Formats: sequence, C-alpha cells, structure tokens
Amino acid sequence: MNLEMLVKKTKNELLALAKEFQIKNRSRMTKNELIESLATVYKQNKANVETEAKTKAATRKAPPQPVYTTGLSQKTPTLERLEEARFPLPSSYNETTIKLLIRDPFWLYVYWDLSCDVKEKLKNDFGEWERTPLSLKVWEGQESGSGEPGFFNVSVNPITGHWYINVHPNRYYTVDLGYFTPSGEFIVLARSNTVHTPRASISEVIDEEWMIIEEDFHRLYRLAGDPQAGSVELAEILRKRLEREMGSGAVSSLSSPFGQPPTERHFWLVLDTEIIIYGATEPTATLTMDGQPVPLRPDGSFTLRMALPEGTKRIPVTARAQDGKDEITITPVVTKETY
Repeated sequence: MNLEMLVKKTKNELLALAKEFQIKNRSRMTKNELIESLATVYKQNKANVETEAKTKAATRKAPPQPVYTTGLSQKTPTLERLEEARFPLPSSYNETTIKLLIRDPFWLYVYWDLSCDVKEKLKNDFGEWERTPLSLKVWEGQESGSGEPGFFNVSVNPITGHWYINVHPNRYYTVDLGYFTPSGEFIVLARSNTVHTPRASISEVIDEEWMIIEEDFHRLYRLAGDPQAGSVELAEILRKRLEREMGSGAVSSLSSPFGQPPTERHFWLVLDTEIIIYGATEPTATLTMDGQPVPLRPDGSFTLRMALPEGTKRIPVTARAQDGKDEITITPVVTKETY
C-alpha cells in the first residue's frame, strides 16, 4: 500500500490499520501522523520480504559442497529404546498340583492350584467351589523310617492358595490336598513332594579326624589363664566354647574352680504366634490394612500374614471402590494373652 492510497482513507480506517500492525499511541495521533507511521511500517515490511526472497534465491543457486569420506559407513548408530515386555503372572495355571517347601525346622509352607475341571466338579458337589471343605492331610515320618507314619488334618480356605503348617524338626513330611465328602470320606486331589525338616539343635555327628585330644585341650586351657590364679569367668567361657566346638567327651575330666559344674539341661520351649488375614473384594478396588496399601490378586482376593503381638490388636481393613463412591471397613479385634 502506497502513500496515495493511505491519504484517501478516513481516520477510522487508518486507526484500524494501525491496530492491525500494533502501532503504539495510535489513538493520540492525528491523521497525518497515522499516515506517516503506516507508510514507515509498509516500507519495513517490503524490505524484509525482498531480503528474504534474495536469501532464498542465493540458497537455490549455491552449488552443492563436496563430501569427502574414508570409504567407511558414516551412519551414526541410533540407540532405540526397547520397551521391556511385561508378562503378568496368572492367578492360576489350570493345573491341580501342590508343592511343599521348608521355612525353618518348625514351619512348612505349602501352595496349591486347582484346574478348571476340578473347580467345576466341586461347584457341582457344593454349589460353589469356594465352599468346598478343603483340607490338608499332613503325613509325618521319623528319620529312622521305623513305625507307621502318622498324620493330622489342617482345614484351609480354598481361595487362599497357600498355607503355613507348624511341624516338628528332623521329620519327613508329605501333604495331601483334598476335601471331605458329606459322609466323612477324604478325597485326595493332589499329593505334594516329600521334605525333611532340619534339626533344631547341634548335629550329633562328630568327625573324629578333627577332634582335639585331651592333652592339647588342657594346654590351650592353661594358655587362656588358670582359673585358680586368673579370671574365672574367662576360663569358664573358654571351656564352654571348646565343649561346643569339639562336641565330644574330651573335656569331661576338666574341673572348674568350684567343683564339677551342674549338668546342662537341654529341655526348652519356644512359642510364637502369627495371624493370617485373607478375603476378597472387587479386583478394581483399593485395599488398605491399618492405613497401609495391600496388593490384590487379579481375581480380587488377598492374603496377609503377620506376627501377633501381646495385648489387643485392632486391624482395620478398608476397601474403596475405583470411582471413590463406595467404601467398606471391617475391623477385626484380636487379643493375645500369654501366661
């Protein structure tokens, strides 16, 4: 737009153009000042367009630059981010099986799975397979293998899929997974592997090749200090330590400064208590126990195992719907009193 065209426009049209080009203080300008400012803007825009056109033309006319190579590939290796494939573990493998593991000399851990065919049969027999009077028949055998193996039954909830069993040390155990019919007959669904619980005491096996003869023992004992002339406590500690390490009667003739020590009693008792909490809710719900989040299985079931302290323990369990509109809290109160 040239100067003649701007002169022919009214002041309001000039103000509209000034607003379009964002000219400052346009409302205070006279018509001549608006014409002068707009003319300057048009000239600047025209110069910018011409400069840009010349730059593009020079770029098109420039010859390509030569490329010098060593004959080797110049491609820069690109590192592609590989997404890790995630394969969530299924809640069931559709196989009727049971496995037995050892936790320690006094506890076994057992887990099981039921196939769809077995669940369907149990559903026909009991209405719902979750209502099946499922039980674990625990067979116990002596290390020596003498005598008939004994057994005891442990009633379990079918939806838990695993259980802890209190047992004895140094025994053989096998577990049958099954259920009781209304007539009282036990039907076996699967049998576990056999495990042997470890000892809960020092091994009775003594390797005579590494035994210390009594003369060497007395020499070591004197080097630590004669109890008649030195520290009685130190000598007593050393004596008991060597007795444990040797595990033999090599120290039977050693006397303490106050006469023969009383025979050590091996009778003892250990008692612990644990609680297992299990249940189910909507698979999409959020579950917390005492304010702490609890993971759910794909079918919405859950199982928790915790130590039971002395006294009264309140365990609030809250399930909250995915949309946040529904919430249910169940609070078991468990009391432990030890006498």
